[in-house]
Amino acid sequence: MNRVCVFIDGSSFYFGLKRNNRITRVDYHQFSKAIVGPDRELVRTYYYNAAYDAALSPEQRKGQQPFLESLYRTPYLELRLGRIIPLREGGFREKGADVLLAADLIYYANKKFFDTAIIITEDSDFAPVLSQLKDVGPHVELGLFRDSQPRDLVSAADRIISLEDVLDKFASKIFPEIPEENFGNRSEESPLMKRAGLKNN
Repeated sequence: MNRVCVFIDGSSFYFGLKRNNRITRVDYHQFSKAIVGPDRELVRTYYYNAAYDAALSPEQRKGQQPFLESLYRTPYLELRLGRIIPLREGGFREKGADVLLAADLIYYANKKFFDTAIIITEDSDFAPVLSQLKDVGPHVELGLFRDSQPRDLVSAADRIISLEDVLDKFASKIFPEIPEENFGNRSEESPLMKRAGLKNN
């Protein structure tokens, strides 16, 4: 059976959900099972985002903590966190999450940990990484919303999966019954808006 790992760029996915008027509270285990499908084996999900430093931004970290704890409780999910650091001119900036995602893709591919990688991101900076990943051997699939199809990413992937199709078909499992914002990713406060390619629409 084809072994699949799902790699989720958390901020990119969040803003895609917001842009498409979707609930942002997601059951990531159910989402991963749905996007992998019944005929393949879900090995593990890797979720990437950034966390506030409790010493530098205690209030923001306190508000973010329930969201992070929900991810820690998600079956077969590994949480990879970069840092959110304050800027001298005001505001915050994310650091490190992209590097973690890129490094994990190449590391686990070389370890033969999966046959197929499904990557959820709209960040075209990952296009060279996806091309290198294919050179290592695995199939590379990319989950995208229809309103954001970066050419470089699409060209680098073996297959594009419509996130709308997955979310619509399995909505009752993916979205909990009570809508709830993920504080850790709220666009009005999030430094993740500073990432290339992500705009507040």
